[in-house]
Amino acid sequence: MADKIPVAHPGPLTTGKSAHRIEFDAGHPSRERGATTVDGAVVSMLMAGAKTVDVQSDRILDLVRVGLPFHALENLVHAVGASQQEVANAIGVPPTTLGRRRKSGCLTPVESDHVVRIARLLVLARELMAGDADAASDWLTTPHRLLGDEAPLRLAATETGGCEVEQLIGQLRHGAFG
Repeated sequence: MADKIPVAHPGPLTTGKSAHRIEFDAGHPSRERGATTVDGAVVSMLMAGAKTVDVQSDRILDLVRVGLPFHALENLVHAVGASQQEVANAIGVPPTTLGRRRKSGCLTPVESDHVVRIARLLVLARELMAGDADAASDWLTTPHRLLGDEAPLRLAATETGGCEVEQLIGQLRHGAFG
């Protein structure tokens, strides 16, 4: 198991007097706390290379509440294989805001929640494609007839669209359409 390494992270909920802190375990972030395999894969993907975060657990909810570090978005962009602008559109962050987030080093809780939504869909798409990351990226960025000729990444820009994509992945995995 990887060592837990605390690192400073100026999250948006930090008040200056008392910062929260997560000791992130890059080895198996969710196994000890009973989170799902998908959640563990999401945390591992987004937090790859992270040395700290600002809360006392590695639950996705806790990470979202304090705001993910900006590099989580960069990790997602790399994992999806789309442009940073395409991913930013999917999470609803305009280019000017993206620049401010890069400078501050942290996403807001709402933006973090949207990043997690896209990351979860990517993990599910990878499972659908038997672990083939390239096939999953292609699937997410290619328009599909079953989604009204929209790309899953574009559709997932809203929670409702993200649910549609997740439902389609479930149907494809189980061969059930209805």
